[in-house]
Amino acid sequence: MQAKRSSLQITMDTVYALLMRELKTRFGSSKLGYFWAVAEPVAQASILAILFTLIGRSSLSGVPVALFLISGVMLFKAFSKSLTQLSAGIKSNTALFSYRQVSPIDPLITRLIIELATFFIVYIIILSVMFWLGFDVWPQDLLALITASLLLIFLAVGLALCLSVAQLYWQDTNKLLGMIMTPMFFISGIFFCATMIPQKFWYLFTWNPIFHAIELSRDAFFVSYETPVGSWMYLGLVTLTFNVLGLMLYRANRIRFVTL
Repeated sequence: MQAKRSSLQITMDTVYALLMRELKTRFGSSKLGYFWAVAEPVAQASILAILFTLIGRSSLSGVPVALFLISGVMLFKAFSKSLTQLSAGIKSNTALFSYRQVSPIDPLITRLIIELATFFIVYIIILSVMFWLGFDVWPQDLLALITASLLLIFLAVGLALCLSVAQLYWQDTNKLLGMIMTPMFFISGIFFCATMIPQKFWYLFTWNPIFHAIELSRDAFFVSYETPVGSWMYLGLVTLTFNVLGLMLYRANRIRFVTL
């Protein structure tokens, strides 16, 4: 007689099956699937680096411009990609909820694993190439850099849960998300830092948790940069708040996810 599986074992088996399915769908459908995961952030950082070089800026805040831009682009791409993929995770897997083993939270867990793995693998590949080109890429505080990255990605998880619930009541939620993320690219500190902004204007940027995450990551990465505004407490509280809110909304609407 086959032993009865626990809830944790069922969840792990379900997530594994969804993981294989998601990897095949996202990366296996194209021979260049994995290539684009690396090429996209590199292309954005390269274009910005060329523009700064053309106007005579080889460094920003004492940091080589290419490395400065990569440190911002990678975090923002991790946040925006995680938010987009996770917020669409439940809706795009609705057909699977007819199977009793699959719960609405499983696709989110699956996509979170993929986004975390993709982010760190791509980051390591890019930094390895930059090291080969002669850049000093070893961060001064690796633990702080990883912590800032994880907090930002888990902020995306909380927001994605909230957006998944919002989609139950308003189908155009993702269109609004697209409209918001475009200006966020320009105000989150990707190609500038707090020390480049007059202090009287800091308040226009410090409400943005992405700006805090990028500031803290650069503080952790570069010896020559110390952020005057990055706050671990603010970033941590915003992340915790949205995750608690997202889980509450998910629990209150979990039956609605399955019955729609």
